Amino acid sequence: MNAQSLNMQAKSLRRQQAIVRRECLVDTALELFSEQGYDATSIKQIAAAAGVAVGLLYHYFPSKSEVLRAILERHSFLPELRVLLLVEHGEATTRVLRDVAEDFSALLDRKEALFRLIVRESQNNPEVAACLHAVVEEGIAALGAYLETRVQVGELRPHDTALTARTLLGTVVTTHLARLPICPWAELVAQLLYGINAHPDHVHAD
Repeated sequence: MNAQSLNMQAKSLRRQQAIVRRECLVDTALELFSEQGYDATSIKQIAAAAGVAVGLLYHYFPSKSEVLRAILERHSFLPELRVLLLVEHGEATTRVLRDVAEDFSALLDRKEALFRLIVRESQNNPEVAACLHAVVEEGIAALGAYLETRVQVGELRPHDTALTARTLLGTVVTTHLARLPICPWAELVAQLLYGINAHPDHVHAD
């Protein structure tokens, strides 16, 4: 192997190490922000918890707000939320809403630290508030669009589909936020569909 190839390999290795180090810093900051709060956590504390010098952390992130921005990018809810909302429009409403509730609940479990950070910091941080708003509105729009197709095929009665979507997703969020016992989502869906199902006798949990 010639010197040029060795040099390229060395550069590639350094890039990979830099990526891993940056991700480690982001994950460490998420844990501290979630536990202590954004304002109560200093750059010095993040560096100490990650086992690096403060100067190295500033090499990757010019400010604490940049660390928070990196957290929102790396751990965003949107990619997974978009996947779980890719529902087949021909599927029955009961099954789809149950699956969405279960999958969204599991997503919040996996990303509990980020979820609590976003909810807390959204009260005072416009950027975090915008992130939360984007997640909520995209989820409501996607689920509402599916429900509208079920109205068009006659499975559901005409109603405010966005409100139904907001109610379902909001209930899942509130359940996790308040640390309430996880209810059987199929029961929630049955209650939610009561009164808007065009064929009430067909409402059941598959």
